[in-house]
Amino acid sequence: MKQLNKKRILVKILEELSTEMGFEVQFLSEDWITVIKRQNKVGYIYGYEWGINSSTAQLLAKDKEATYEILSRNHINAIEHKLFFNYNWQAKYIGQKGCWAEIMKYVQKCQSDGNYRIVCKPNKGTGGNDVSRISNQWELESTVQKMFSKYHDLCLCPFYNIENEYRVIFLNGKSLLLYAKERPYIVGNGKDTLATLVIAKYKEQGLSYLNDLLEKLELIVPKGEKVVMSWKHNLGNGANAIIIEDESLKAKLAEFVKLAADALDIKFASIDIVVSNGTYYIMEVNSGIMIENFAAQQPNGRYNYYEITKDIYRLAVKTLLEQ
Repeated sequence: MKQLNKKRILVKILEELSTEMGFEVQFLSEDWITVIKRQNKVGYIYGYEWGINSSTAQLLAKDKEATYEILSRNHINAIEHKLFFNYNWQAKYIGQKGCWAEIMKYVQKCQSDGNYRIVCKPNKGTGGNDVSRISNQWELESTVQKMFSKYHDLCLCPFYNIENEYRVIFLNGKSLLLYAKERPYIVGNGKDTLATLVIAKYKEQGLSYLNDLLEKLELIVPKGEKVVMSWKHNLGNGANAIIIEDESLKAKLAEFVKLAADALDIKFASIDIVVSNGTYYIMEVNSGIMIENFAAQQPNGRYNYYEITKDIYRLAVKTLLEQ
């Protein structure tokens, strides 16, 4: 049975670093608030939000449409996010005209061959939670109703055929970690069905992938053919982190994320970049530095993902206590 309230990797690492770096650490509110003390200096971490960024930078990064507006204003390629308010809040704050006509206008702009090509997500969501791909009117209405039952607002954005997605952890002008997000996949053997191959490779976790592959479950996958399980690239949904070693790609990504970080005036951020039709876009800028899923992965090779994560948090603690 899965353990509830399991200690976060961040908490474990901070406990280790407190001994190594000589600071006091105290955890409050079920470990969600962290107090770090050294001599007369005190710093705080709230969830995954460090007291390194200004409150304005944090709010801009948390708001997907705000991030898009700032980046596009600074001529930085970014995935468009269009904000729509929950009808229960809209009348109070921006009048009674409603939002459905504007939603339909935006969706129709993103149509292709009669199909909707839209992604719906919480404006302030993380980790790929409640992110849905929409291809028809029924899915649109169902998803919007579901989202407005949970959130004050939502974002719509065009669906892009993403070739690659990368994440960069950025601190004080430097890219500390750059990795690609490899979506879960199977390779056919010419004998077994797609469903059999998925369960054989991913066990119980594979059941969640099958919902998106209902029409292909009995398909015999040709030998050597690669089938990707999900359109999402989130590590929390089974994607694998591959540390980038190509120096030219690292330099290109580092330059790109610095432009975005400077535009938002953010010092500590986790920045997602996607490539579609050969063009690079900023997908999201996250002020909450959540590296738990990365740290938990340990593929065979020369990289220790836990120690890499620890080194990043070590630098963050140093920055927090010295600023």
